[in-house]
Amino acid sequence: MSTWHVPEGSKKASDIIKRKLMENNGRVIVYTARGLPCEIRAASDGVSFLSNKLPINPPWRYEVFDVIVDLLISQGGRARKGNGRNYKLGETECDETTVVGAIGYQYWKRKNGDSVYDPVFVLAAVLEWAGIANNERGELVLTAGYREICSSSSGGDC
Repeated sequence: MSTWHVPEGSKKASDIIKRKLMENNGRVIVYTARGLPCEIRAASDGVSFLSNKLPINPPWRYEVFDVIVDLLISQGGRARKGNGRNYKLGETECDETTVVGAIGYQYWKRKNGDSVYDPVFVLAAVLEWAGIANNERGELVLTAGYREICSSSSGGDC
């Protein structure tokens, strides 16, 4: 981790989370909406992270948090989590307006009708731990603190 670089002053969710993981020696325990512990570890490649609650291959890249935050910003600061376990990509509960749908389309580059893995319970816990979004029942909501950081940011860094 000593060779990793996070741009100074970056407001991007991916950079904030990576920086916070580095500050915690690459390992933290976050808590799901149900209060269950979830371990998050920085991967050695400097661009991804691991979790005991998510499939390891391939590891999740930090950029998934930027996809989620971009969705939240585009929808006025909040979005439904969605349901990728019971719905296919493009269906009402798994469309581009939901967190799981945005991950399917933007991060995994899937198409309508595809099945997608639903990692939102872990990713939402990480965003809450980082002070970026509140993990509310059925939806994610940007925190007032993160909104303030973004509104004061120049150049669309959020």
